[in-house]
Amino acid sequence: MIKPERLKVLVKDFSKRRVLVVGDVGIDRYVTGDVERISPEAPVPIVFVTSEVHKLGLAANVSDNIHALGGGSELVGVIGKDRFASEIRALLRREKIGDRSLIVDRSRRTIVKERIVSERQQLLRIDYETPTPVAKAVENAILSRVKSALRGKRAVDAVIVQDYAKGMLSKPTVRAIVAAARKARKPVFMDPNAKSPLDFYAGATFMTPNKREAEKLTGLAIADAASLEAAGAKLLRATGSPYMVITLGKDGMAVFTKGSRKPKLIPTFAREVYDVSGAGDTVISVMALAFAAGASIEEAAILGNLGGGVVVGKRGTATVSPAELEGALRKAAAAGILG
Repeated sequence: MIKPERLKVLVKDFSKRRVLVVGDVGIDRYVTGDVERISPEAPVPIVFVTSEVHKLGLAANVSDNIHALGGGSELVGVIGKDRFASEIRALLRREKIGDRSLIVDRSRRTIVKERIVSERQQLLRIDYETPTPVAKAVENAILSRVKSALRGKRAVDAVIVQDYAKGMLSKPTVRAIVAAARKARKPVFMDPNAKSPLDFYAGATFMTPNKREAEKLTGLAIADAASLEAAGAKLLRATGSPYMVITLGKDGMAVFTKGSRKPKLIPTFAREVYDVSGAGDTVISVMALAFAAGASIEEAAILGNLGGGVVVGKRGTATVSPAELEGALRKAAAAGILG
């Protein structure tokens, strides 16, 4: 039986933990406006802009989540030498997140995902990126920064690898990150991308694929309890991980442990769902901090699920605070759904 008091203690401990986040970084831009007529130049709507919101995206959003939860983070990513690079640095400074471990590659664009929205409907998304592998010199710089973050008095307590398949992370780079973390005796958590082969993620302490990603990574359609168990077992075997967490949207999440055939099913705690973008970032951020604080995999998953339930009730890329997480914990405990 999971005790709410124990989970609350873990959340309080987040402020003592530091997490290294490695992955593609970018900006999420939301341009909102009104559509009153169609363009005379082409059969497309004219959007009269009423607001613009710029937020940290991709792995930078994971760092933002960790800071919002009270933890500290080191962010390793690649940016270009362009106007968006200046903007992402400004956004990081605004959230009091360091940018010293960002690597500048003049041959690449800083990643931006720009969404054009009217009346809560997304009309268009514009992506700025360079989706080709980074140069060897950049890979070496990534590994140098990772190793630096893993040693010394301010060494991180855990590592999150965020793979968005934008060219920053190759299999050798991920393998080297895992090896460095293991040498430093730090857990490694991975948010996989369905475009990458499954052995890309060998050695992770746990991964957090969603249902669609788990299906693509394993080649198995998840339609019932038996197929879910088969997918989880295949993920564990292929990665050699002790744990695996498959997020299932409205159906919560399934937590697999090596040596146990059946997963622990954790129900969803979301009350209202407005936007699922970035929910996975929140889940892995909460779970990493909880695990670093000494949580069991089940305790970490419950807290991650609570955090994800809070953030899907917000619009756009969002974060969750310790107070919000504790509030969700109280409601879940009162409803008797903590497990």
